[in-house]
Amino acid sequence: MNIDKIEISAKILEEKLKEYAGKDVQAARLYDDLKPLLELAKSRKILSPLEVGEVPGRYRFTENGLQKYSDLEHVYAVFSIEITGGEPPILKVLNARRNRD
Repeated sequence: MNIDKIEISAKILEEKLKEYAGKDVQAARLYDDLKPLLELAKSRKILSPLEVGEVPGRYRFTENGLQKYSDLEHVYAVFSIEITGGEPPILKVLNARRNRD
């Protein structure tokens, strides 16, 4: 778990949420869901990884249409990965292979 990456990804996600919250009610609700966790992450108070299911809001992408904002979905995914412990080794290997090809 990398506290710096968690803080940075939280700030990026919050900016993206602010951008979409005024355009889409589901984005505004996702921001409301995540706001307490984002505040903890930005203040570097996350001291141990969360479980994947503890990160609020995933269903808003799949069930409420937020997947149409691929940039928002991407920064949400990055934040979720970081706050749940970072990239697992197998994902690092797969990403390295993909980037090499």
